[in-house]
Amino acid sequence: MMATSKENRPVTLPEGVSLRRVAEVLLDAWEAGAHQWTDSPLQLREGAPPKPAMPVPQDALDLFRLLAERRVDYLLVGGLAMLTYVNGRNTKDVDLLMSLEASREIPELEIRDRQDFFARAQFRSVQVDLLFTFNPLFKTVVEKFATKHRFAELEVPAVTVEGLIVLKLYALPSLYRQFDWDRIYVYESDIKLLLARHKPEVEPLFKLLEPHLLPTDMIELRKIVSEEQQRIAKAEGNTPN
Repeated sequence: MMATSKENRPVTLPEGVSLRRVAEVLLDAWEAGAHQWTDSPLQLREGAPPKPAMPVPQDALDLFRLLAERRVDYLLVGGLAMLTYVNGRNTKDVDLLMSLEASREIPELEIRDRQDFFARAQFRSVQVDLLFTFNPLFKTVVEKFATKHRFAELEVPAVTVEGLIVLKLYALPSLYRQFDWDRIYVYESDIKLLLARHKPEVEPLFKLLEPHLLPTDMIELRKIVSEEQQRIAKAEGNTPN
């Protein structure tokens, strides 16, 4: 079943949608989050996590407006970017790809935890995950896979389908080694949705990934993508004779 918000609106961000709808997606996801369920199987197994602060739609609006007003170079990635390409993918935070210097142009963005090329930050009530361009692959994504999606109030720089696939494939081997099954299944599902809906050319994407991943990781990623492409082709009646 396609995920819907509390007003039966599809969880998607078509071209030209109001920026306020972007903010409402964050709130909708929070309202249906795991922290809202009492004595759920997840809570009984792992304990009740700290309840995150409720995101305020106005805060998300202000974040994007500040980025635009201060002419900050960034790229929207992650769950919100996915919603410009597929239905039914919800998200609780904002993912931005930018340089470390660019992040300092928004001092209101409080960085709370930084590890290597990533940081978790907070803009008022909104959680923001940052990816930094001093990772060479992330810099390549900015240079090769940037587009803009027009929301009613402004144009938002966003990653392309190909860029999303690169980022998610790059993340998977690390998630496998951490046994982070929740994120593994989300990322694999995202990749499969993008392959099915948009049918991008994937071999150039693998070429970009090769210098940044182990050969054994590349073999496994190629296998995942190849099997999914075959499944899609079979479902659409395009299986080679």
